[in-house]
This record gives sequence, structure tokens and C-alpha cells, in this order.
Amino acid sequence: MPKPFSFDQAWVFAVSPADLWAVLSQTDRFQVWWPWLRTFDSEGLVEGTTAQCVVRAPVPYSLSFQVALVTVEPGLLVDTKVSGDLEGPARLEVAAHAHGAEARLSWDLELRDPLLRAGSRAARPVMEWGHNWIIDSGVRQFRRVALGDRPG
Repeated sequence: MPKPFSFDQAWVFAVSPADLWAVLSQTDRFQVWWPWLRTFDSEGLVEGTTAQCVVRAPVPYSLSFQVALVTVEPGLLVDTKVSGDLEGPARLEVAAHAHGAEARLSWDLELRDPLLRAGSRAARPVMEWGHNWIIDSGVRQFRRVALGDRPG
């Protein structure tokens, strides 16, 4: 069985935690900020709801998955359970930082799509590159478009 794609990283943004949360809560803007997010159907950061997502990576595949919001503590965290082509827990935490706000994103997601699982044995480096590209470009796009290019 292929090992999960694990991720745990934090970024500092030059805004207050309340301001960061207010921007992150604008889920209707996600596709504007992140053009690789082809589908995002969500009721917002509301505990008990599920968002439908399709992500198109820079490699020739798309991932379709659902994100169930298990716990939402406004201004602090979102705990989720991801299912679909990917499966596992994911978490976003927001906290105060000396230079503004820190956002920490972590997950342990397994590929569930049989073709992707089989392909991951040989193509894992390419998949990891695509994953890292999505994250890196996503943070840059968020800083530029959602926060007005305020470096952190």
C-alpha cells in the first residue's frame, strides 16, 4: 500500500489573526485566488458541512474529493475529514505571531483512486512535485490576490 502524502507547514502573514480568519472565511472567493481549484462547492466554514472539490494539478490528472468540516472553532481552527480520490484528516490552525498571524496546515492523505494508487508506486516523485507546486503557488496566490501582496 502506498504511503500517505503527509504535509505540515506554517506560514506567517502580515495581518492580524482576526483579519486572516475573515479572509479565509470567504470560501466563495477560493476559485478566484486559486485557479487550479476547478470546482469548489461549499457552504462556508460551517461545522457539519461538506465541500465538493476538484483540483487540477500541473501534471496530467485531476483530483476529486470532499472535505467534511468536522470541527470549526472560528478564528482558531478547522478540522476536516477528506474523502474521494484522497482520504484522511486535514487541519488548519490560525494563531497570533509576532509579525501578524500564523496559519498552519497539516494533513495525512492517502490516494484512494485505484489508477492513482497504482501510478504512485512509479510516479510518486512527480506527484510530490505536483503537490508541492499546488501548495507553493497557492500560498503565493493567496498573499497576492487575497491579502493584497502583504509579505509575511
